Amino acid sequence: MNMPPTILDLTITPNDGRRTHLWLPLFLLWPTFLVLFVLALAFTIIADLFLLVFGRRYHHYTLLLVRSMGVLNETRGMVLRFNDGNASVDMTFQ
Repeated sequence: MNMPPTILDLTITPNDGRRTHLWLPLFLLWPTFLVLFVLALAFTIIADLFLLVFGRRYHHYTLLLVRSMGVLNETRGMVLRFNDGNASVDMTFQ
């Protein structure tokens, strides 16, 4: 299983040539995301159990949450490039 992105490498280059390079540590947000994920997981498990007991049609919110975390983990290594004519922005999730 992959790890979530740890660093966001952001480079902004305007047309005048001044280059701004930012290194943002995403790993500092992991404890907050972990607490929110555990709370959301508890609520989705309870919701799935209630929906299953009452015979509702859809009761897979826990699976949705876990697979969403997998999608977040797959963003590691993704590169986004934007260019609007005035500046170009490169974002790399490492």
